[in-house]
This record gives sequence, structure tokens and C-alpha cells, in this order.
Amino acid sequence: MGLRMIAPKRIKKVKTKNGQEVLRRLEAYLKSNAVMGEPVEILCGFWKDQQDAITYQELRQAVREGAISQETLRLWQQDYSILIADSLRQMWKDAIAEGSVSQPILDGKGLRFSMQKLGILNWINERGAEFVTTSTQDQKDAIAALLTKKMRDGHTVDELSRLIRPCIGLTEGDAKAAVKLYDSIVANLKKEHPRMKPENIRRRALDATQKYAERKHRARAMTIAQTESAFAYNRGADEGIRQAQEQNLIGKCKKRWNTSGDDQVCQRCAFLAGVEVDMDSDFDIGGKLLFNGQHLLPPAHPRCACAVEYIEVEPPVYTDIPQMQVDITQAGSFREYSDDEINDMARQTEGIASKHISVASKWSGHIIVDDGRERTGKLWNCDILAMHMTAPHMILHEQIHARSISYYEVEIYLQYKYIEEASVQFMTQEISKLEDIEIIASQYDEVTNALKQIGQRIGIYKTDYDFAKFMIELPVPERLVWLSGNLYDILGKDVNATIEEYQKYSDLLEMLYAKRW
Repeated sequence: MGLRMIAPKRIKKVKTKNGQEVLRRLEAYLKSNAVMGEPVEILCGFWKDQQDAITYQELRQAVREGAISQETLRLWQQDYSILIADSLRQMWKDAIAEGSVSQPILDGKGLRFSMQKLGILNWINERGAEFVTTSTQDQKDAIAALLTKKMRDGHTVDELSRLIRPCIGLTEGDAKAAVKLYDSIVANLKKEHPRMKPENIRRRALDATQKYAERKHRARAMTIAQTESAFAYNRGADEGIRQAQEQNLIGKCKKRWNTSGDDQVCQRCAFLAGVEVDMDSDFDIGGKLLFNGQHLLPPAHPRCACAVEYIEVEPPVYTDIPQMQVDITQAGSFREYSDDEINDMARQTEGIASKHISVASKWSGHIIVDDGRERTGKLWNCDILAMHMTAPHMILHEQIHARSISYYEVEIYLQYKYIEEASVQFMTQEISKLEDIEIIASQYDEVTNALKQIGQRIGIYKTDYDFAKFMIELPVPERLVWLSGNLYDILGKDVNATIEEYQKYSDLLEMLYAKRW
């Protein structure tokens, strides 16, 4: 009795809500004109320029010799390097930036994403080098396929030279298909119109082949634009998660492969649907690699629209802050300290700040103790300058600057000096209350009080601590815009607000604007 083998029915794997949202965001990005419009036109125009740059004399020479010259290959490689620098590098950066905020578990976390991380810069450089190498090789292989002995024996030198030009920029398969179409049209015209002149037959066949090649160029450009954007987008998502972990916004994560569909998804991606692995583990993609490091992330193949969902499996771990080895309690902290005590305060106030503020610190880890300076503060190389009479509250103040204005140049500080100092002093006061650190009077207490009053009038945050935390985690250039917009919105909706109240809060707000510098 024979046995009938029945293939097992594939079970659809239910996507999580976050998984569906990850796919929706990727799909929306890939369908945007910024991704599929401009890059496609740039690539098509690029290949057209390459076609126009090579002369028929050079093409005829290639046909006679059976190979493209090394000089032409060198120029093609140079062309692709320029394309990377002028266009594709920015396309990758845009996709990485978009992908960095694509994970729902980061929504509302206040991630400060940096494109200047070494991992991102190295990836862009490596991807650029790979793209130049593979694109030049693909172009070389495509033209080499048209210069084989069989091709040269079947066409005249002039005929093949004219066929090569529109195929520059196509893959080997598309180039062969273009010549096959040409030969088919020539054969049909000879059969159906035996009295047609040979030059007219070749011209009509070449016109049709050129139109076919243009369609193939556009299709290839769309494939490159979508695939490269998807790869950079997924890379950005991975980097966004890693930076969020560095900033202690989320804890340990695993990644889950989400396919773009259940019914029409390819077999390779269907096999991966729902597979979960650790952050640094590979997916079993199989097949030939499209890119270096492809097993870590989608896409699995050209035009793949799969995405990875990151799932937090352990909350962030906050290191226990040891008790200060120096007196920071509610009295007597403004006194002389030793160098060791100052350094101890710097390390521990950094730990305290990290417990309350999600933004990563830019502090260099160095503290300079120098009584010969006229002031204390955070230097622009992110060292902290202190004196032996610097109290813990004052060092905490500088540690909070390292999580705020240190992300900008000095010109930004000068422009937003008072809102920055008010925000930092406000947060320092609120943290000090909770950590039992003695609060030291500051020259910025007046503007700090103005900020506090405005926040209380706006009334969005229930406590001063919540409002101070929100302000310090808001990008510096956005703080005054947020304050003025919400303040006047609240006053405008309050039917009992008086002119005097408008004037009072306008004056308080004016205090937070830096004087002309």
C-alpha cells in the first residue's frame, strides 16, 4: 500500500500589538516619497549619466577585445563612490534616524538618539564600501555577459556596441534579457516583413530594447532604494534600542522577527515569522548574504519588508547609590573638602543624577579641583571644575548640566542661558530634597523661582519634581517654546485671568530669556 505524503499546514503566528505597529511604521516609511521618490530618480539619472559618458569608440573597442577596459571599471567605481557621498549616505542616515524611534517600547521614553556613535559611523562607511564594490562588480558582470564569444559571433560590432549602452546599470540577468528581447524582435520583423531594410529592423528593435531597459532600470532603482532603506531603518531600530539601554531607559531585550504578511510572505520569511533570539544573536536567514551582518536583522532578501520587534525581558537595573562618604545632610555641607572627598562626591552625584534623569551624561569622568579659579562649573570638554569649598549640591548642579546643555555648543548655552540654568537648578533642588542633600543658594535662584511659578500656573504636572524632570529632559531649544505656548494657552482659556495676571506671568517668562549676547 502506498503512502500519500501531505505537507504540513503552516500555522499563522499571531503578531503582537507592538509587532503590528512596528510593521505599520516601516511600511509607512518605505512608501513615503522621500524613500521611493528621490532615490529612484537619483539612481536612474546616475545610470543615464554613466551611459552618456562612455563613447561608441570605447564600446566598439570593448566589443573587439571582449572586455571592458580597466580604466572604464575604475571610472565606474569612482562614480559609485561619488553617488555614495552625494546621495546614498544621506538616505541611510535618514532611514537610521527614522528607525531609531520606530519601536513602540521607546514611545515616551525621551531617547536622545545620537547619529555620531562609532557603531553607526562604521556601519555607514562599511555599507558604502560594500555598495561600491558589489555595484561595480554587478555592472562588470552584466557587460561581460554581453561580450562573450557567443554574443560577439551573433551580432555585428556596431550592433552590439549600441546594445551595451542602455544595459549599463542593469544586472547580468536583466542585460541578457534585454539582448534576448532585441534578438526576438529582429527575428520576428525579418519573418513578418522580409522586405524591410536590415537597418530599419535593427533600429526598431533597439528602440524597443531601450524602453525595456529603462523599465528595468527603474525597477532595479526601486529595489535598491527599498532594500537599502529597510536595512538602514532596521539598523537604526537596533541602535535606538542599544542607546536606550545605555541611557537606562529600558533593560535587557530580545528581538522577534515580524513578517510583512501571513498569506503571501515568501517561504524564507515565513520560516522566520515569530522567531525570537537574543539581541546579539543571528536569525537563521539562510541563503546568500545580501549584506555584511545581515543575519542579525531584516531584510532577508531584496524588497523584504519584514521588521524586528524588540521586547523588554528585564527592567533596567539602577545601581544602588552608596552613601556619601562626606557630610551632605541638611546642614554644614558648605565647607572645605579634600581632593579625595571632592572626587567621591563627583562619582556619587553622577550616580544620583542617573537615578532621576533618563538622559545619558556627557560628563568626562574628570573633576578638576583648583582654588585658584574664580568660579566652579562644567567646562566645554565636559570636565567639572571645583574648589575645595564646593558643596555636594553644587557638584550635583554641574552633573545635571552634563545631561542637558552638554549636548550642544557654547553658542546654544549663550542663547538659552537662563532657561538652562533655571531648569538645572530647579532639578538640582528637587533631587536634593529627595536625597537629603543640603540645598545651597545660587545666583540663579530668582530665575528658578520664575520657572517654578510658571510650571505651577500651567498645571500639567502634579508635583514640582515631575515638572522639573520634564523640563530637564526636554531639549534645551524647545523649553521656552513649550513654556510660552502652554502658559498663554492656559491663560487664554481662563475666563477669570486678569490683565495683571497676564503681566505677572509675562514678566516671569521674560526673565527666562537670555539677555542679548
